[in-house]
Amino acid sequence: MWIVAIVVIVGLLFYIFYIQRQLRLMNVQLSQRIHEQYTQPISVELLNKEVNQLVANINRILIESQKSRSYIKREEKYYKEMISNISHDFRTPLTAIKGYQQMLLKEPLTEKQLAKLEVAQKHVGRLEQLLATFFEYSYLHSNEDKPKKNRINISNIVFEAIAGAFAQFEQKGIAVNLPKFEPLIINSDEEMLLRIVQNLVRNSIMHSQGDVTIKMWLEEEHAYICFQNPIDENIQLNPNQLFDRFYTTDNSRRKNTGLGLSIVKLLAEKLGGSATAKIEDGMIEFLVCLKKNL
Repeated sequence: MWIVAIVVIVGLLFYIFYIQRQLRLMNVQLSQRIHEQYTQPISVELLNKEVNQLVANINRILIESQKSRSYIKREEKYYKEMISNISHDFRTPLTAIKGYQQMLLKEPLTEKQLAKLEVAQKHVGRLEQLLATFFEYSYLHSNEDKPKKNRINISNIVFEAIAGAFAQFEQKGIAVNLPKFEPLIINSDEEMLLRIVQNLVRNSIMHSQGDVTIKMWLEEEHAYICFQNPIDENIQLNPNQLFDRFYTTDNSRRKNTGLGLSIVKLLAEKLGGSATAKIEDGMIEFLVCLKKNL
């Protein structure tokens, strides 16, 4: 009798071991599906009806998931093409309008007509800038390309961006306080970093109520870029929403889409970092944190 019991126990142990082995195999195959875009269905060698049914249901879910991913990729491709086409459709008439405005400037105009034409030129220029920002955000949001890793100097990028906007700062009467030039080397995507800095610069020009202070430093495994400027205390700002798409205050709604800071956050996250804001004592601070080695 005890021999039968031993045989039964040994058989159960082997069966349990076999089930565990099959479960480990299922787990490995699921991991491959998740991390390696593995497309083969989950397979097991069990004769257990319930487990086989479970595997069949898992495979159905995986098939539907694969279909969804394929659909999303097709939609993203279509979306990119649509944005590109719309961008072209907008730029063509805008270019024509600007051309006609330039031609009108060569005509004999009264002072009143010239003033109206200058207003029209400003509006066209503003529309062109708004469209460029919108299409940039739309493209970046749908683009899954990986950042290009290069050895870059943060200081060079910031100083060049400030130099390129010097006339605009001067026109607004804004002085820029920069730190002493010091090489700050990281491995990251130069074009994305430049876009981050340019959008922060444009934001400062548009909204700063005084001089702008810029700080940069390296700390352990991260690099930091900080923009600080005084703000209009009559405007109620929520720092937790500043990076949201289309977030604007009532006073700035006519001049700003709110997309510039959204682009900053989006690109910072693509570079493995973050973008945050805080307001204290009438000053607003934008802090971008990036990985030193992408």
